[in-house]
Amino acid sequence: MGKKRKQRKSLKLSPNKQRASEVVANTPTASAKLTQIRTYWLFGEWQRMAAISEESLVSDNDRAAIALLVCSAHQQMNDPDATRHWARLAIQWGITPNKVARLLAAGVHNAFGRIAILREDTAGISKHFTASTQLAQMQDTDTGTVARAKAAQEAKTLNTALPASLLNSTAPDNAQYVADGFYRAFEDKFRGSREEIKHRVSVYLPFVRPIAERHPGVKALDLGCGRGEWLEVLKEAGIDSDGVDQNMGMLNGCQALGLTVKHGDALEYLREQPNASRISVSLFHVVEHIPFDMLRTLVAEAKRVLVPDGILIMETPNPENYTVGSCTFYMDPTHRNPLPPPLLAFVPEYYGFERTKVLRLQEGNETQEKPQFDVEDFLTGISPDYAVVAQVARPVTQGGAEEEDTWEKEYGISFSLMSKKTHNHSIRTSNW
Repeated sequence: MGKKRKQRKSLKLSPNKQRASEVVANTPTASAKLTQIRTYWLFGEWQRMAAISEESLVSDNDRAAIALLVCSAHQQMNDPDATRHWARLAIQWGITPNKVARLLAAGVHNAFGRIAILREDTAGISKHFTASTQLAQMQDTDTGTVARAKAAQEAKTLNTALPASLLNSTAPDNAQYVADGFYRAFEDKFRGSREEIKHRVSVYLPFVRPIAERHPGVKALDLGCGRGEWLEVLKEAGIDSDGVDQNMGMLNGCQALGLTVKHGDALEYLREQPNASRISVSLFHVVEHIPFDMLRTLVAEAKRVLVPDGILIMETPNPENYTVGSCTFYMDPTHRNPLPPPLLAFVPEYYGFERTKVLRLQEGNETQEKPQFDVEDFLTGISPDYAVVAQVARPVTQGGAEEEDTWEKEYGISFSLMSKKTHNHSIRTSNW
């Protein structure tokens, strides 16, 4: 059991400190002026911010938070005297010295980010603008999206372009669906109960467990972990893991269950991982949300991060099911396009994974037991989901019979299986 956290004593804050407790939070009670200045800060409009006068803020309820942002603007314009003046004002009006230090540190990362842009240092750009955004404690924004927007704005100011790899993102195009809680509510209504999803993803345990036994202490990684069902299944199986997602609502639920999760961009987090440091990398219903070039980058990075016999798991809706491919896939407003199984399976093959397997999943039990199929079955009965499981290389020491059986087993219902069973049934009945 973990150590009990000490409870903090309840402190009664002055009105100014209560208003200033979130450095740049855009709460419903924030004034229009604070919201505007916050936007200036996000997109590097330093001169506009520096033009704000102390006198114009004296009676403003949000003067402390605004003063801190103005302090940061003067820092970015290399004016140390004005920076010190506004820092003192922010503290005088209720901002804690620690929060002043955090935002000034964010400004330092902005400066390093600009240097990285000039050097065309992709990793440095991502690292410093992400750190800047995180230090500013903008919990109500998507870190990856804001970091890229800040980088793009700074690149424009420097009259240069960002590296092409930064122009793609694992964040959905409709980021507002994540920010306002819509997507969490959508998942809760349409994806299925937590226990149902845990049962579904348990199909991957026989693939992961033998690798975990060969690499004790090495963690699994779940990209786009969502509500954390897979992380919970791994935890119950005694396998260490962590996850990353951009939806704070879902991450809060994961943390309440004691799961190890991080708020951030999937690709950025994957790039931070050392070589051969994970037994598995999983993406459950992520690949249909991202550009294809980004998918290729994720697969290549996953191969680097995995141990020699580690596996990549990618689960996605199955367009072989005609109802899924033509209708239900588009129920999710953040989906981009369906990916046929042969295409998705080819990506890890191309990047050097030694073996790949397609698992067709989530078909009904009644469909599996049918001896033949009618037209409706062919339209709706093919497995609605599928996964590609890819292994970097077969284990050096021969895997056990159970592990090999897992790889040899056939999963789910395909069009060809339906056709074959129906044809064989017709032959049998015609011979009676």
